[in-house]
Amino acid sequence: MSNSVIVDIEVLPGTGEDAYSVVERAIGVIEASGLRYEVGPMGTTVEGDLDSCLEVAKAAHRACFVDGVDRVVSIIKIGESRGGTTIDGLVSKFREEG
Repeated sequence: MSNSVIVDIEVLPGTGEDAYSVVERAIGVIEASGLRYEVGPMGTTVEGDLDSCLEVAKAAHRACFVDGVDRVVSIIKIGESRGGTTIDGLVSKFREEG
């Protein structure tokens, strides 16, 4: 199996939290990881080897627990194929100009 996977990370702060600042904190951790990533409207997708992507997902989740945040739920999706999975490989045909 190839070592290239994509992992989609969505953090959901508890009610009453400043959701945008919590989500931005998680995205900051992802950005600092050095992995390729793309922010989407419902989550952030990272690309790399599985272990690195899962470590970043864990770090992004844990980074949300500052400034009195009591609860965060994170949803993680993993995409992998035998030939490797990349962000471009999955969405490039939708980005081509017609």
